[in-house]
Amino acid sequence: MSGYIPKNFIESLIDRCDIITVVDSYVPLKKAGKDYHACCPFHQEKTPSFTVSAEKQFYHCFGCGANGNIVSFLMEYEHCDFVEAIEELAASQGLSVPYEKGTHTQASASQNTEDLKPLYQLLEQANRFYQTQLRQHPQAGEAIDYLKKRELSGQTAARFELGYAPDAWNELLTQLAGNSEQQKHLLDAGLIVQNEQQRYYDRFRNRIIFPIHDQRGRVIAFGGRVLDDSKPKYLNSPETPVFHKGKELYGLHHIRKQRNKPEQIILVEGYMDVVALAQHDIHNAAATLGTATSTEHLQRLYRLTEQLVFCFDGDEAGRKAAWKALETLLPLLSQGRQANFMFLPNGEDPDSLVRQQGKQGFYQQIEQALPLSQYLFSHLQQQLDISTLDGKARLLELAKPLIHKMPEGAYQDLLLQHLGEITGTRQTAQYQRTAPVQKTASANKPHKTTRPSPIRVAIALLLQSPEFATSLESIEILRQIEQPGLPLLVELIDFINNNPNIRTGTLVEHWRYSEHEKSIQKLANWDIGIPQTGMQAELQGAISRLIQQTKERQLETLLQKSQLQKLSQHEKQSLNRLLSELR
Repeated sequence: MSGYIPKNFIESLIDRCDIITVVDSYVPLKKAGKDYHACCPFHQEKTPSFTVSAEKQFYHCFGCGANGNIVSFLMEYEHCDFVEAIEELAASQGLSVPYEKGTHTQASASQNTEDLKPLYQLLEQANRFYQTQLRQHPQAGEAIDYLKKRELSGQTAARFELGYAPDAWNELLTQLAGNSEQQKHLLDAGLIVQNEQQRYYDRFRNRIIFPIHDQRGRVIAFGGRVLDDSKPKYLNSPETPVFHKGKELYGLHHIRKQRNKPEQIILVEGYMDVVALAQHDIHNAAATLGTATSTEHLQRLYRLTEQLVFCFDGDEAGRKAAWKALETLLPLLSQGRQANFMFLPNGEDPDSLVRQQGKQGFYQQIEQALPLSQYLFSHLQQQLDISTLDGKARLLELAKPLIHKMPEGAYQDLLLQHLGEITGTRQTAQYQRTAPVQKTASANKPHKTTRPSPIRVAIALLLQSPEFATSLESIEILRQIEQPGLPLLVELIDFINNNPNIRTGTLVEHWRYSEHEKSIQKLANWDIGIPQTGMQAELQGAISRLIQQTKERQLETLLQKSQLQKLSQHEKQSLNRLLSELR
């Protein structure tokens, strides 16, 4: 079904749901005063800084800045899109999501989940088909022998849902394509291929099949490993509406299913490596899917851990891939995030290494992995003679742009300091940022604090305490003047007055996907520095200042006009009224 979800349904659904109940089902919350606290699920921390407000139906982390309402939480935690989050909330309330014809911003933010359901269902059917073939097909003996040779148990094969694609052209096609519509879905899902003669055949043939799941556990694609000398050795599904290679990681959903977040995640190059490590009780490995490590990959991994171990082959191709990963990684190394680089002996991969050395031996190899800082400098110095001035100058030219890609902070400072020690120069970013400034006459003047605009203050207070809107004086005059931010304030007041008892979470949702979304999110969480007891008076004062400023502008406009031309009777009355009110 195509269409959009009506906004009034979304807002009423959010009003029916309780953010405390939903968040607590994922992250155990503890009551602290009127709010609830927990360690943030979106970054690693030991001291709880994640707060959920039952009154506002809003969450905020003082550590990483994550914030939002109940829909935002589900989208961030479940790594799902907006429509999926709404459907999950609706299901929890026993409701069906209505879809209306036409287009809408919220529906167009992601392809409608309803449109993709046939693909997800077909991919799951294909997954069951491949698993059945591994158990029952007459030709499956070769596949089973291969898995045994790799020392994989039946339990591990079942955990990763491994399967077998028979050595035939249309086994899957015959089984799942009952009509032309299903045949089209098979093509869209990347399960079959159409040749130049417009004939269809199975994409995967005579291969061990590895289902690829998204982070919600749904099958979205497959990888296949040949059982003979055919090329390519490994084959992945193509890009489809539900599968994007640059975003997905094999094995990540298995890591997310674990009760506790892993202390570290090992990033390997192939799905067989992930499965082999799991066979040896190493359950914290994930793999890219034939692509370079992307920013999206790293962001997803760092949501689960602060420590990554990149495991690469020791050959030239592996070292090139490692360096490219480092360059992608640098801008993401915010406070607390770490990365080590592990290079395997020539001819070895994680699969073969763990079978030779076992779990303990593999972890000993990880302990010897190079910290990012050591790998960065050792790689750059390989082609340089830093005993010479030319070599030191070249090292500075190469290293500084890379280090400056990193977020400012202690780690960047230390890397620049180390670079200075190697080259005999002073490179400390902290020194550059905090270098003393010579005092001048202007520097001795007292610092003038800028007062926030009354529009900004009023919007923030109304978002955080919508109930204050009923106590405001008439704002009709504010509708008569154009000023940045004023239309949003008036719209906000009208919306609250038309929806009594509305809460922060629903207000924030109302402006999702609008031009004001980011501003609304920020102001809903802005600490204005006013005690709760003084907020209502502050809001009333801000509105009064706005009305006063509006009247002063109107008066100035009329006075200027009166000097140039004769005022109308209505304008004269307005001028007299304003002079009286502002006297």
